[in-house]
Amino acid sequence: MRGVMKMVHAINEKSIKGAAKTKQLVIDSDVHSYLNSLNDLVPYCDESLQKRLNIGKFKKQAFEGKLISAAEFRFPECRYINPVSVVRGDAFSPEGAIPGSDPAFVAKDLFDRSNTQYGILNSCNATMGAFHNIDIANGFNTAFNDWQYENWIEKDSRYKMSMLVSPLDPAAAVKEIERVGKKPGVVAVNLQTTTTPFGNRNLYPIYEAAEHYGLQMLIHPDSEASGENGPAQAVGPASTYMEWHTCLGFNAQRNIVSLVCEGVFEKFPKLKFVFVEYGVAGIVPLLWRIDKNWKTLREEVPWLKELPSEYIKRNVRLGTQPIEEPYRPKDLLEIIQMAGIEDMLLYCSDYPHWDGDEADRVFNTFPKELKNKIFYENALNTYHFTR
Repeated sequence: MRGVMKMVHAINEKSIKGAAKTKQLVIDSDVHSYLNSLNDLVPYCDESLQKRLNIGKFKKQAFEGKLISAAEFRFPECRYINPVSVVRGDAFSPEGAIPGSDPAFVAKDLFDRSNTQYGILNSCNATMGAFHNIDIANGFNTAFNDWQYENWIEKDSRYKMSMLVSPLDPAAAVKEIERVGKKPGVVAVNLQTTTTPFGNRNLYPIYEAAEHYGLQMLIHPDSEASGENGPAQAVGPASTYMEWHTCLGFNAQRNIVSLVCEGVFEKFPKLKFVFVEYGVAGIVPLLWRIDKNWKTLREEVPWLKELPSEYIKRNVRLGTQPIEEPYRPKDLLEIIQMAGIEDMLLYCSDYPHWDGDEADRVFNTFPKELKNKIFYENALNTYHFTR
């Protein structure tokens, strides 16, 4: 079977390379999918979960002038509200579906227009990684994974999926990976939080299961400063969305250091962590600083057999959106080349969000070879699309 898959992959690569001569091929590592409402999950929930989520026949109804229902369910709420709207106004479907909720329209509006071969779905409905009721969180994740697979992955082979699990219940997370992770089209696991140090050993069963099924870890801003999580900023909570959004990269840097210093990549060498929407340029001083400290303090981390920066370059990937925009565009190219992180960068559109990067408008000052790495080759070498 592996030989057949390699042959199919080689045939696909040959045809893809031919097509690449005319237009840049794209693998998009951050496409957001939305529920129109929680009622979309009704077919995937038992009655107990429907009641706890207040959906289906348990949804609040009028009865003799009074409202009757189970207690209203709400997602953990973030402290910060985008003042200009999180979604783009031009991404509503012709039928009025909210941006990111209509698979057919997303395929037409994004994939067809951008020559996208694969787009990795990343839920934007769930902040359940920090939800205080683990049973509800696990039930929601299971229902959402089934809904997304049936309504997106099975409808268009270009859609690939990052599945949801809760880091607060590693045993349940492993069972969900065993249930869903072997399905074609599932390529990553989304922990839905970054305010738990990812080097913590209680998370190792999740990493072991993900590595076993050939899945990568996709990390995206989600539950910071909501639910069970405290403020994401080290010096205290931000006052505005602008502060929160600007400082997101620090969360990723903290977790990258945790992963390296706790030896996660020594224990799980095939596992990659893809940090999406945390920026790119901040990794450069981190590489220099962690290598410098390791040279003096390596006896604290004797399990590290090489420079920390080598683990990072091999096992960490960075989504390019929101890309930093220096006054001189070539400065970004120089810092990427200076640090040697060309193989770490994965193109992300962040569709349908307010600050998304269009494939035909970014990296215009980059060399063609580097653009092809960012848009296509690096993702192809990161995710297992032909498992």
